[in-house]
Amino acid sequence: MFTRQMDSVLRVVRPDGRDPFILLVEAQTGVETKKETSWPYYIAYLRDRYKLEVVLLVLCVDTATAAWAARPLRTGLGRPTQVTLPHVLGPANVPRVDRIQDASADLDFAAFCLWIHSNDPDIEGILTVMGEALAQDTDREARDDLAGLIEDGLGSEHARKIWRNLMETLFTPRRGTIVGDARLAGQEEGLKEGREEGREEGRQEGRVAGKAEQLLRLMERRGFSLTEETRQRVTTCTDMPLLDLWFDRAIDATTLDEIFATPSTTDRVPAPAQSPEHTGVPGQGLAGPRPSAD
Repeated sequence: MFTRQMDSVLRVVRPDGRDPFILLVEAQTGVETKKETSWPYYIAYLRDRYKLEVVLLVLCVDTATAAWAARPLRTGLGRPTQVTLPHVLGPANVPRVDRIQDASADLDFAAFCLWIHSNDPDIEGILTVMGEALAQDTDREARDDLAGLIEDGLGSEHARKIWRNLMETLFTPRRGTIVGDARLAGQEEGLKEGREEGREEGRQEGRVAGKAEQLLRLMERRGFSLTEETRQRVTTCTDMPLLDLWFDRAIDATTLDEIFATPSTTDRVPAPAQSPEHTGVPGQGLAGPRPSAD
């Protein structure tokens, strides 16, 4: 027995008024042969449950994984009973954004391209371009949010270290925000005491405070009514794995009680690389099917 979990499932409403469809997004950092049977199952399940067309989009960070994911998945004897043809995005068909002006033109798309090319030998150059473009963005709140998402999405510690160094070099912390105040407090402590421990503590406080700010922003965007008590609970939490767990729950929770429920032995802390399917509106989401099979 095992539990199948989909990465992300979205109901897409088309602006031209045509019928909506289900978009199943799977992020692959390597070959997983079990997906060759899981993906056809996901599509059949979603098609039957929601009575909508289903599109499978696989995101890959290297060409070998992309080539594997693009293969037709056939089942049946002789003439196939079912054929699954995933749509695949990888380094071969997603542009490598290596000019600041191109990244500045669409920061969100540039961040997506960066993730696809996160295994590129010149990842430092790509990250530098993205950092320079972000530094020019006048919307500091959105910039800080995107910078945090980029760090979370980088697969290697080497790339994350490059990105953190860029952020400390290019970004001036802004007072009056959780992230800015925490980072400045850490820097001031480090300068005053002249010890690396102080600077590292400040950086860690900044990361924790940044996650808290992202969680509050996510819950607000999802439509939850946040009391001052709830805000205090989030902003005073210094446990990064617990904040990660709350953030993952907030993606598809329908009540605040679900988000802040006491962690159980089955909860994965810190947050796993692959999260259950989710949507952005409480009460209208695609209920997270975690069907058991085999």
